[in-house]
Amino acid sequence: MNLVIVNDDSQIYSIISDIKKSFYFDDYQAIEDKLNKLNDININNKQEIKLIHFFNGLVEYELSKNYDKAIFDFNRAMNVNIANVDMYDILIDIYTAKAYVNKKSTDEAKVYFEQAKDLIKASVEKISDENYHDSISIYANMSDLSLNLGDNERAADYASEGIYIARKEQSLFKLDEMYSSLAEAGTREGKKADENYIKAYVLSSIIDNKKIFEKLKEKIKDVDFNVFNN
Repeated sequence: MNLVIVNDDSQIYSIISDIKKSFYFDDYQAIEDKLNKLNDININNKQEIKLIHFFNGLVEYELSKNYDKAIFDFNRAMNVNIANVDMYDILIDIYTAKAYVNKKSTDEAKVYFEQAKDLIKASVEKISDENYHDSISIYANMSDLSLNLGDNERAADYASEGIYIARKEQSLFKLDEMYSSLAEAGTREGKKADENYIKAYVLSSIIDNKKIFEKLKEKIKDVDFNVFNN
């Protein structure tokens, strides 16, 4: 019996580690496939249960666009009683807010946005010490969420924090998205954002992030930057 339990624990840990890696690459289909492997395994560890609920919600959010089901799963993750707050507690609040944004439920989105802000404020040092992928994911998503809720100043602040970490780690992870958010926030505030748009455009091409690249391509046509006309 002990051997069976140890083998199950090892398998669960391995699958969840793979799911996290897929999350960093925005490979939500791979996340769904890996979650299916956990269906027949008995899971008792609360941290693992919380993560499974979160990633189930993420699949509903990103693949199915079923925001009600995503919110249900995110709330199940929140309700797992664990004393210590980690990076995924912040991401759960962020994605719950984003799901409400997509449902056009701004008031509800702001509730979870505020919760995420409070958790970030209380965990600044911890965020800096965590896996930089998780830290950058938090700041990149908070910047995007801030833009969606009309908080341009915070969008710029969060993007700048994420960019700082990425540059410190010499990583391109989500760097194009954060420069894009920084540029958009600046434009909305009437600031000249040409340099940040250019950085986002070039980085999205290098990273091969087609979603950001096409969006910026259209934006650049609208703004008509001189640098692209030479």
